[in-house]
Amino acid sequence: SPLHHAGGMYPIQVRCLTTCNGHFSAVLFFEFTKEPDEPFSISRYVAAIAESQLAKDLGPSALFQPYTASLQHPVTVITEDGIPPDSSLKNELEREIPLGTYQYPQSLKDTILLGPNSASSSWAAMRSLLEAPLQAENYHQKLQLLLHLEEIQMEVDIRRYDMQDVTMVQDRALLVLDVPGVAENRPSLLRGDHLFAHLSSERDRSPLVRYKGYVHSVELEKVRLGFSSKLQKKFVKNLKFDVTFTFSRLPLQVQHRAAVLAMRHSLFSLLFPSASCHQSLFPGPFQPRWFNRELETNEEQCKAVTHIVTGMSRPAPYLIFGPPGTGKTVTMVEAIKQVWTCFKNARILVCAPSNSATDLLCQCLIKDIAPDNVYRLIASSRNYREVPTDIMPCCNWDEEQSSYVYPSKESLKQYRIIITTLVTAGRLVSANFPPGFFSHVFIDECGRAVEPESVVAIAGLLAPMDQKTNPNGGQLVLAGDPKQLGPVLTSPLAIQHGLGTSLLERLMLHNPLYKKSGEGYNPQFITKLLWNYRSHEAILRIPNELFYDNELKVCKSDRLDIRNLYCTWEELPKKGFPIIFHGVCGEDQREAKSPSFFNTAEIEVLVHYLKKLLLSRGKGSCPTVSPKEIGIISPYRKQVEKIRKAITSLDPDLRKLPDISQLKVGSVEEFQGQERQVILISTVRSCSTYLQFDQTFRLGFLKNPKRFNVAITRAKALLIVVGNPTVLSKDQHWHRFLRYCQEQGGYTGYPYKDESTAEDNITKELSMLQLSV
Repeated sequence: SPLHHAGGMYPIQVRCLTTCNGHFSAVLFFEFTKEPDEPFSISRYVAAIAESQLAKDLGPSALFQPYTASLQHPVTVITEDGIPPDSSLKNELEREIPLGTYQYPQSLKDTILLGPNSASSSWAAMRSLLEAPLQAENYHQKLQLLLHLEEIQMEVDIRRYDMQDVTMVQDRALLVLDVPGVAENRPSLLRGDHLFAHLSSERDRSPLVRYKGYVHSVELEKVRLGFSSKLQKKFVKNLKFDVTFTFSRLPLQVQHRAAVLAMRHSLFSLLFPSASCHQSLFPGPFQPRWFNRELETNEEQCKAVTHIVTGMSRPAPYLIFGPPGTGKTVTMVEAIKQVWTCFKNARILVCAPSNSATDLLCQCLIKDIAPDNVYRLIASSRNYREVPTDIMPCCNWDEEQSSYVYPSKESLKQYRIIITTLVTAGRLVSANFPPGFFSHVFIDECGRAVEPESVVAIAGLLAPMDQKTNPNGGQLVLAGDPKQLGPVLTSPLAIQHGLGTSLLERLMLHNPLYKKSGEGYNPQFITKLLWNYRSHEAILRIPNELFYDNELKVCKSDRLDIRNLYCTWEELPKKGFPIIFHGVCGEDQREAKSPSFFNTAEIEVLVHYLKKLLLSRGKGSCPTVSPKEIGIISPYRKQVEKIRKAITSLDPDLRKLPDISQLKVGSVEEFQGQERQVILISTVRSCSTYLQFDQTFRLGFLKNPKRFNVAITRAKALLIVVGNPTVLSKDQHWHRFLRYCQEQGGYTGYPYKDESTAEDNITKELSMLQLSV
């Protein structure tokens, strides 16, 4: 070995030969001997990057700058009110029941700031309530505390979107502000919401004059705002503003009220059911004329509809447990149609947490029920363009006022079926419909709503079944899947103590009526749907094993089965197995002020597969597929943004496709309830260092079984997962999926062997070296 002099240099050449692109790191060990001393070692990390021009173009636009909270100066503030968009609207739905503000007490925020390690008696009292199980005795107190905790966290989180030194453009009586990310609800701004702006040049002044601007419309990233005439007079081109965002408190307010009303109206038999009255609404057997003839061959769907229509669970709710692709919405829609047909006096309220899910319910119902029996009540904050054209004839759009306007209570009473989101159902509560007016309440996607949100559609609207006072009403039906994603929350404390547990999940976890026994579930109260209509058997196998007790069955199809379309595709590592796990050794990157991660090596692989799918135009063994039949899922906002940029503007072939904009790229949350012929998943994470970061902030796929489950169950015919196998294998669910792909011959890309059993031996060997890193 060569002899080295102090301060001398010895060049070493490192060559990297790779068969795939990515970020490859290795440790070099240098052993030195200094006579007569013992040998010693020094190690150094080296990395090699193999990437295409596309990856270079997608690289960081600027160095990552960690977020730092801007100091808020204790100044006196004078607020100049703006002009709301609905100031001239004529809403006819009177508010007879008031909606309180339900502000959290300042003492609660002070308690949280003290932290759990303080000797504060108020922290001990708060913890005592949080740790107690939810029951009738503490129902509204615990739920209201959890909602307060969530709001306090929301106030902290919204500050991340504040802007400094930005300009606005004048548009007649309004000012237009560019808000990057608003189209993706970052921050969320709807018609009627407000923000605050003050002149940047006056930010250190006291008193500070701030102007309240009301949102009149949102189009892509442009927000049109109504400010005070005082600001309009001051306004000149290129005038700079600091902008502070807020969030709408209305959803929180209606949830607080619902928790209080639930106890005031004694809804214990609905929320904490213990038995059924065993009283059928039919004197004889229920023999329906099915609207959807396909249900006749599905035993579980028939059973669910029969029990709902006969009302045998009452006063307890009836639950439809619908794993992915098993037709829970179809089942619920059939049950609603049968109730509407069988009981001429039935009044039905149909709800879901989101507008899209509610619209779908409406579209399904009006296929068989005349629109003059169905009313889709839409919030005035909603954008006109978002509403499907086929439901416009049965909704509350007012052409003269160019807005969604709430009709009078008397007008609404004429309809036997009213369809609305859970939060907008709060308007019906405020209108004070008579007790027992609604005989049935159906809530779809119940697992995606916090419990008090579901209760908005119950408390003050549905009277529990009572053999003397309400023998034919009081039927509550909840549909969802507790194994899929729950509500989106921000407060770790609220999540830890149960706010993320939906009403559906709580009943299934803790109520004996809905628990699974040796003979399965009790069909008088709950039905688990078992026939999957969506996915190829290979795609369904692992979620079926991990989450559904291997009970799901693939429904055979008489027609041309699209689930088998890709079984002979030439890109498959194993013919007949329509799953590809493409291993990539990439790099986690961030840019500028965004805390979100991206991985360009994975985007290169995604683009490769997209071009094979979309540019083959049906040649060879690849079926013809359009962009709208493909979905790309990634858990990080920045990766979603970079993928969109790659396919719509950077790749010269893909960007030419006329309908490439219809290819949806989004988070797992955006894909829940949806399906595509082909799903590609980019997992992003390539560095174990950030795994604890992900767990703390509930990001990514690892340690999040519900997100994993939703992601891999969206595909009908082809599933392509692109990710780092070494990192993903640290999670038990991904490890099982990865091993399955290897066993079936579906793994390709970065060479990988399951070395989980050998890791301990490597650690021992390394510890024997005396290393200086």
